[in-house]
Amino acid sequence: MRLGFSARDGEREEKLRAMQGASEKSCTRALHLPSTLLLDLTGDSPLSKRARLGLWWIIGFTMIWSALLWTTLPAAAQQFHLYVPSVSTDDVQGSGTEPAECALSSEESAVEEKMVADAGQQRVNPVCDPVLSQVARARARDMALRNYFSHTNPDGDGPNLLVREAGYALPDWYGDTQDANNIESISAGHATAGDAWQAWLNSASHRPHVLGTEPFYAEQVAYGVGYYYNPNSTYHHYWVFLSAPLPE
Repeated sequence: MRLGFSARDGEREEKLRAMQGASEKSCTRALHLPSTLLLDLTGDSPLSKRARLGLWWIIGFTMIWSALLWTTLPAAAQQFHLYVPSVSTDDVQGSGTEPAECALSSEESAVEEKMVADAGQQRVNPVCDPVLSQVARARARDMALRNYFSHTNPDGDGPNLLVREAGYALPDWYGDTQDANNIESISAGHATAGDAWQAWLNSASHRPHVLGTEPFYAEQVAYGVGYYYNPNSTYHHYWVFLSAPLPE
């Protein structure tokens, strides 16, 4: 393999220069490569032999160093963590943000007891749902802190939408407009759970809902209760009762 010229072989150098012409000489000058540093590795001189031996040592050392680097690189790379998004078809159970069971306050539990124990209750085996209770309490708190009393919050969102956004699956045929309500009864200004419950029973439009006396409401066996108190609001006490069919 020929890598350059030999300074001691003037005749060969002159012949080669003659063949390559002036452009070769210009290139050599432009690169500032003294001809005395270029060796003929194909020659039989002691210098050429030593050059070939040195070249093989360099090649061998480079190959060994590359092999060692390749085998040790994965271990070094373990010091860093690369996270790649993965796609899975497995169902993920729970988000870690919802309680495993209803955690009702004492006021909310008092409403629950009256609802379940009422002689007129038509729901069969009603069950408290964590998501519905979470939304019910959030609704009571929102009314107390933003000082309004309505099934629709100031943003125009109704109970159906809020429950669905919280992850509870309502039947597809339930209202899907922004302010739809098929699931909520509310009360304000009553200091005790008993007063709030009685107010619902005394209302012709709320009694069928809280007692499930109509088939539509009787099928809503999952429920949630919410309560919040704010002395700086108009009504101070805010109560919410939500019910819905069990998710399919």
